[in-house]
Amino acid sequence: MPMNIAVLGANGRTGSLFVEEALMAGHTVRAGIHGDVNPFADAPRLEVVHCDAAKKAQLKKLLKGQDAVISLLGHTRSSGKTVQTDTMKALVEVMKELRIKRLISLTGTGVRFPGDQITLTDRLLNTGISIIDPSRVKDGRSHALVLQESKLEWTIVRVLKLTNGDPKPNRLSENGPTKSAVARREVAQAILQILEDNSFRHKAPIIAPRD
Repeated sequence: MPMNIAVLGANGRTGSLFVEEALMAGHTVRAGIHGDVNPFADAPRLEVVHCDAAKKAQLKKLLKGQDAVISLLGHTRSSGKTVQTDTMKALVEVMKELRIKRLISLTGTGVRFPGDQITLTDRLLNTGISIIDPSRVKDGRSHALVLQESKLEWTIVRVLKLTNGDPKPNRLSENGPTKSAVARREVAQAILQILEDNSFRHKAPIIAPRD
């Protein structure tokens, strides 16, 4: 059934691909963008809204009348160290006010859950990130705690390393092991699949290699 979907971070490299996939699947998308970059041409069932996720009034404008929310915000040079956590806190509050239940967020595999199958590549890369940019890992973990403590129907999709390559076979696994590299379009397709199937509620699936 077609849905109305709000997307945060829609003008990012993964966000723009998710918007494309959702529109091709027949959904209506309200694309929240931040900054001056608008990669979208006019299209049926697409509305582009400038949205600073830190401002609740702008979040309300983006979310009003939507069936689900997809957060594809990530860390950039200009973003704050707690961008994911701050956004989740504001999102949870606004979604509860607007009575929207479904939320899917993207983060890294440095956000661990009990039972995770951690590969050597995963361990090494996340150790490196923890040394070079510890605030990124801490923010991902904190944003997950905000969602776990909310009463929303949340899903956290986890990936190790994103690429701009072509999608390859994969599967969604609650505890991995993770693919060493995941194409951004794979992420977009996986998130749309989860949303349409209404699967992995209150879980944090990893995009894993196909057996």
